[in-house]
Amino acid sequence: MTKKLHRHYHKNYDKITRFISYYHQLKLVRDIEPKKILEIGIGNKTVSDYLKRHGFNVVTCDFDSKLKPDVIADVRKLPFKKSEFDLVLACEILEHIPYTDVRKALEEINKVTSKYAIISVPYSQIYFGCSITFPLISRIFNKEFFNFFIGIPSHTKIKFNGEHYWELGRKGYSLRKIRKNIKQNFKILEEKRSLPYPIHYFFLLEKKA
Repeated sequence: MTKKLHRHYHKNYDKITRFISYYHQLKLVRDIEPKKILEIGIGNKTVSDYLKRHGFNVVTCDFDSKLKPDVIADVRKLPFKKSEFDLVLACEILEHIPYTDVRKALEEINKVTSKYAIISVPYSQIYFGCSITFPLISRIFNKEFFNFFIGIPSHTKIKFNGEHYWELGRKGYSLRKIRKNIKQNFKILEEKRSLPYPIHYFFLLEKKA
């Protein structure tokens, strides 16, 4: 990993939008209640540290040894047994490999999970959104906010900047396209944006029998 990417992780990584993404990741994991989790792409370990502190068995995996994962490996070639994990968590990593390699990465994720996978990718779009809250909203409606959102894909061409090869919503990378690739290996159980800042798009997946 380049020095530029290390600065990305340790200086500008944890903005409020990032913590909203963490929340959505953790909410999906806790709803599933898996016994053994593989997290691919550990960032600064915020998600894995939280899960471990709350009793989850988590194995971390990253291609960058400087991030000190449990296992050093590339998502395109995972050194684990078939169906070794109940859940594979792979958030904000697929955009760091060429799109031509995404299918291979999904096959590897499918191989090592016994049932579930959670994947998220950046979503480039033009949007307007707001969140509304008021006293007792969580008690009455079982939610903390009402989120209002309108957005359209940016359809702009992406140029590799040392980090992202592609992004959902960019020219040539439609939601329909990524769904088609995912469905070759998984059943899509749920899709969601990381509201109220919809910069990430989440897929909750179930391994096909």
